[in-house]
Amino acid sequence: MTQLTELMPELLRLARILATSRQDPEDLAQEVLLKVWTRLDRGVAIDDLRPYLMTALRNQARRAPRATVTLDEATLPATEAEAPRRLACAEVLAAVAELPERDAALLWRVVMDEPVLADLAQEMDLPLGTLLSRLARARARLRRDLGVRSGTATDQLLNG
Repeated sequence: MTQLTELMPELLRLARILATSRQDPEDLAQEVLLKVWTRLDRGVAIDDLRPYLMTALRNQARRAPRATVTLDEATLPATEAEAPRRLACAEVLAAVAELPERDAALLWRVVMDEPVLADLAQEMDLPLGTLLSRLARARARLRRDLGVRSGTATDQLLNG
């Protein structure tokens, strides 16, 4: 892979010669590097990398450019992105681990069991108001520790 890295400046020079516009050389070189790197990563043996890379660049430059699609209401993905929620979950889990054990246990119980809070208060031998205030304080501390702004994925996760 270091040999591939060493050939990048030379590849970019050739891409500047072959490209049809000022914006294309970097894209062209990057696309060829990605293809060749993927082949190497899969274990394909390339005897002499330099000529192979330069030929791949020339072949790529001859191909018609890929059509681009402008994103608008009609072309946007129909489902919400999953990544923000997953990142929010990871952040919250790490912050819960930092809470006092009593607060963390209460949050886990509420999240995992989804109990009726009145029943949970009775089970824990606590007045309902005490249970609710402990839960509110634990959530508030998580918001503070995480620096959660209102309306973010993490805020929605904390509000259940």
